[in-house]
Amino acid sequence: MKDQNILPIVLVYLVIINVVAFLVFGLDKWRARHSKWRISEATLLALAVVGGSVGAWLGMSVWHHKTLHKKFKYGIPLILAAQLALLLLTSCKTKQTIEPSAPVEAQRMEAEHSPDVFLVMYDEQVGKAPLLKAVKEYKCEVKYDYRLMNGMALRKPADKTLEATMQLFRRVKGVIAVEYDHIYRLTDPVRPKLEVK
Repeated sequence: MKDQNILPIVLVYLVIINVVAFLVFGLDKWRARHSKWRISEATLLALAVVGGSVGAWLGMSVWHHKTLHKKFKYGIPLILAAQLALLLLTSCKTKQTIEPSAPVEAQRMEAEHSPDVFLVMYDEQVGKAPLLKAVKEYKCEVKYDYRLMNGMALRKPADKTLEATMQLFRRVKGVIAVEYDHIYRLTDPVRPKLEVK
């Protein structure tokens, strides 16, 4: 979905949530005056956090409600300031056009893959025991066991093709992805300019 399609939806949401927050603050003030069941402070603050901070702040001002409570007196303006800062950070888009001084040939970076190493990702719930069993039975070599994610880099047996080996590992219990081990080469490395005095 493009940014132009999302903007009207976001604006409608923000108008609705702020009107709701404003009215809920008014309703809670009315209930307080008539000794009725009250709306929790957590609900009032949550309305501000999910985008209704302007409505909550206006509700506090118009209805003179929760103006002496520190968490509202300082919390609502703080939430509003944080949301405005987030809005500014996410809406700033710098477009920069670079025009080369001389024509430059566009080079497409081709992704190669290793002819004998492939990557396998497995489900944490199932664990890697079925994968290790398949590695042993198929006589693969574990090149790398990733510690930060559930995956391994494996080398295929010399007498098998990479595609056949990858296809076999796709059927192993708990395996969720089998991918090529891609190799990216920089075709034209950046060379620093040397200043001569």
